[in-house]
Amino acid sequence: MANEKITMLKLKRLLQLLDTGSSLNTICSELHMSKRTVHNYKQLAEQSGIPVPILRQMEDAKLEDLLQPDSPEPLADGRKVILDTLLEGYLERLKRPYMTILLIWQDYIKTHPEGYQYTQFKKYLLEYKKSKEYSYHNVYKPGEEMQIDYAGDPLYLRDKKTGASIPVVLLCCTMPYSNRSFAMAAMDARMENLFHCLSRCMDYFGKAPVIAKSDNMSQWVKRCSRYEPSFTDSTDEWALYYDVIPDVTRVKKPRDKGPVEGFVSKLYNYVYARLRDEIIFTLEELNARIFQLMDEFNNRPIQKKGVSRNQVFYEKEYPVMKDLPAKSFRFRYRKHVTVGPDYHISVGHEQHKYSVPYKYVSLPVSVLWDMDTVEIYHNNERIAIHKRSFDKFLYTTEECHMPANHLAYKHSKELNASDYLKRALGIGPQARWAVSNLIKSGIIPQYAYRSCQAFFTLTSKYGEQRIEEACALIHEQTEHFSFQVLKTMIEKNMDKAVQSGKTEIISNLPVNNFVRGASIYAKII
Repeated sequence: MANEKITMLKLKRLLQLLDTGSSLNTICSELHMSKRTVHNYKQLAEQSGIPVPILRQMEDAKLEDLLQPDSPEPLADGRKVILDTLLEGYLERLKRPYMTILLIWQDYIKTHPEGYQYTQFKKYLLEYKKSKEYSYHNVYKPGEEMQIDYAGDPLYLRDKKTGASIPVVLLCCTMPYSNRSFAMAAMDARMENLFHCLSRCMDYFGKAPVIAKSDNMSQWVKRCSRYEPSFTDSTDEWALYYDVIPDVTRVKKPRDKGPVEGFVSKLYNYVYARLRDEIIFTLEELNARIFQLMDEFNNRPIQKKGVSRNQVFYEKEYPVMKDLPAKSFRFRYRKHVTVGPDYHISVGHEQHKYSVPYKYVSLPVSVLWDMDTVEIYHNNERIAIHKRSFDKFLYTTEECHMPANHLAYKHSKELNASDYLKRALGIGPQARWAVSNLIKSGIIPQYAYRSCQAFFTLTSKYGEQRIEEACALIHEQTEHFSFQVLKTMIEKNMDKAVQSGKTEIISNLPVNNFVRGASIYAKII
């Protein structure tokens, strides 16, 4: 092309060849340039009126002005002039929620019907937007800062019973100097899960940083402020335990923690991609798999540096970080309640109920719980401790917390046929025969068990020997046992009358013309 610009090095080499008297063909072959381009530069040199040896000694800027003058600027487009004055305002509008370039262009074209169509408008607006985006390069000191963030996309567990997918969240932490990273799944982002995962992160790194920085999530800060943010009590407690300074990013400035944002993108490619076809049923299994992949990720050499994140971390960061306390931090909720008449208190968002010794009914107690245990105190004395359960709306009850009558009722509900027969045999063989008949006669087992309980209640009131003898009297006259017959006999002292010979326990059937006997059902041969 006639106005094609070449590098300054090539231009000086071209002048050198012209000064030596080389032909155009030689120059073209030497510099890999077209004849037209070489001819144009030779003409410009001659038109300048300055000898070639002097041109070769000129500074680059002057030589460029002589032999590579700028092309004349095209005439200004009136539409572009108008649009340039509007771009700043349009860029501010684009930052609003749900605003799109298409909506902005529609307003623009209504006001300026002769303006650009959508494609050109979008091109100029995006170019202007890009020209206003600046990136600050943060310099991190070894072992000074840890950055915290949640991955935007969930992972999933599989419910064994229903096959449904259960979403879980991933907490991500990064040491920006080495980029050594940690990730852990939790059922949700509640405060108890956040600080449980952060404590596991401290154990993973082996030492504590100086600063822990997060965004303005509600679990971390109570109130956002550009001057002095207010942290939650749990954040202060966790930071004090590990001697860490809590910090936050500026509001709507996620790039303040760019390294952990970048790690989240790498997490999608390295962890999420490898788990895409795996079916995992429990959170423990999922975290074990994530920890395995994170070890692989941190041991991989970084392409540009040639060393792994672990190597940089242990060589540069680990030696200058702070030692951890002997035990991991336990985040615990606390509440004060009055024990209700059912001697249970509910805990957590799952509202699981835990038992308290019944003697503390209507008394005030303090409840402390974390991911593992639930502890209950009265006047600073621990009166109960339970393993944490996440089953919603269910009960965990210790038998030693129950009153005697509740415990007896509970045991009675748990008995089965063999239990009742064993207890009856302890009374005697006739009692066992009676209970066996009660169990066989019940259409529904629970109804039969209720009759058995009534039998043993009667035994407790009148004594085992009398009940055994009464059952024997009934057994002498029939193979079918009725609890009502036994009860009537005992309450009316008919068993005592029989023993004295005054009456019979079971009367004979009445004889009349309307009563059918066994002969009616005899087979006719």
